[in-house]
Amino acid sequence: MTNYYQILTQSLSICSDDPLFLKAFFDDYQWFEVEDHKNVDMPVGLFDNHLYINGRVIDLSGHPTPGHVAFQLIVSEIMSRLNKNFYLIHAGVLKRDNELIVLSGPSGIGKSTLVKMLVSNQFDYFSDDCAPLHKNTGKIYPFPRSMWIVDNQSSSNVIRKKKMLTIHSQCKACLDPIKPTIIICLIDDVSHTQWVKLNLSLKSTDNHLIDALEKIPNLSLSKRDPVYPEYRMCYPVASDETRKAIQRVVNQYNQHLWTIYRVPPLRQCFTRQASIMPVTAHKAASNIITEMKMLEPVMTKSKNGSLMTALMEISGHIQGASCYYLFTGHLDSEVDCINKVCR
Repeated sequence: MTNYYQILTQSLSICSDDPLFLKAFFDDYQWFEVEDHKNVDMPVGLFDNHLYINGRVIDLSGHPTPGHVAFQLIVSEIMSRLNKNFYLIHAGVLKRDNELIVLSGPSGIGKSTLVKMLVSNQFDYFSDDCAPLHKNTGKIYPFPRSMWIVDNQSSSNVIRKKKMLTIHSQCKACLDPIKPTIIICLIDDVSHTQWVKLNLSLKSTDNHLIDALEKIPNLSLSKRDPVYPEYRMCYPVASDETRKAIQRVVNQYNQHLWTIYRVPPLRQCFTRQASIMPVTAHKAASNIITEMKMLEPVMTKSKNGSLMTALMEISGHIQGASCYYLFTGHLDSEVDCINKVCR
């Protein structure tokens, strides 16, 4: 069975002998599904735990959940292609009347929960987590994936889990690009963390990557799963030398690694009254740029030149928008703050 999707400028076909994998992709990207495509930019196949993508064959047979890692690799490939024409802002997006509201902020700050609440308050759904800003026109394109909400009922104390919230039958989705009119940067100034946490999924426990990581000073390494080679790394935020050492080791032994991703810090403040203050477009852009979905490996940093170019271009595109810092608090007060600036 083959499914077809048109995701902004990318058309793709997905076929597989794994019905659960096909269902998972459809559940997340169903608003992008199309009946057929004459010209497919990105043919993808998953058969017998082998992923066929972009002319490559990736053997996933040693992974405990091959469908899950295949999904991640496909999304990463899609985003890397979209990144040529769009700045992929880490943000939820909503529309009410003639106003397009962008809610930017780091993982774990509560964007999806806030978007869900605003949708129930007569806002139209545009995006939950990604705001594609076209580099030439300055318009935000709709990206209506399913919402992913932190599951606070999860019994795991190792990593917060998310559950998918399908809202397609519960809200109105906008499908036309539009320039943003309100930019809101969510700020959780009481949730500073002193540690960077990374999760690693390895192809085997017995490899040189673990041996090399264990030799890095200031790095704590622990196993997250008793059966599979899943690890958690922690190191001090201020330890730039440790970060560079990890980057060198990961690059050197990348063939032993399935995935590596940063674990967002737990948000601390849910009880105080939220507040909002106007800021300049440049300040808003400076905040946005730190959380961009730049789609580079998690341990690398963009060159200063490319970051400065992105900063100046994003700042220019949002000059006509009203920009704010929203200092987070309990959910109702956050909604109140947004309603005030949207009137």
